[in-house]
Amino acid sequence: MVFIILSNVIFGVVLIIFSIIAYIQTLDLPDRSALFPQIILYGMAITGVLMIIDALIKRKKQKEENESTLTKNTFIFHIVIPGAILLTAYGLLSQLGFYITSFLLIMVLFFYQTYRSYEAKLTVRHFLKGLLVATIVTVLMYVVFTVLLSLPTPSGRFF
Repeated sequence: MVFIILSNVIFGVVLIIFSIIAYIQTLDLPDRSALFPQIILYGMAITGVLMIIDALIKRKKQKEENESTLTKNTFIFHIVIPGAILLTAYGLLSQLGFYITSFLLIMVLFFYQTYRSYEAKLTVRHFLKGLLVATIVTVLMYVVFTVLLSLPTPSGRFF
C-alpha cells in the first residue's frame, strides 16, 4: 500500500514538472497553435496535483485496497488487443488519413468496449449507435483541428 501511495506521489510530481517544462516550450508558438497543447498541459498538471492529493488522502485514511495481479486474461484483453488496435490505426494513418482512421478507430473501440463491458453481441442498433458516435466525434475533431485551429492533419495516400 505504501509503495502505491509513494508511486502516485512521484508520478504526480513528474507530471507537474513535465507539464511546466512543456508549457514553457509552447510559449514560442503562435497563440492559435499553442492553444490546444497548453490546454492539454493544464489538464496534465491538474491530473498530477489530483494524484498527489489522492495519495495523501489514501495515506491519511490508511484504506486497505485489494491489489490485483496481472493475469493472462487481463494482459490479453486490456493490453495486447487494445495495443494491436492502436498499432493498426497507426499503420492506417499514412494510408487513409487522420479523419478516416480516427472514424474507424472510434468505431472499433466503441464495439470492443461494449463487448468487453457488457458482453453484448453486435446488433444493428448497436452498430448504428457506434456509427453515430464515431461520426459526431470525427466531425468535432474536424471542426476543432481544421476549422478553428487551422492545424494540418495527416493526409493519407488514398484520401
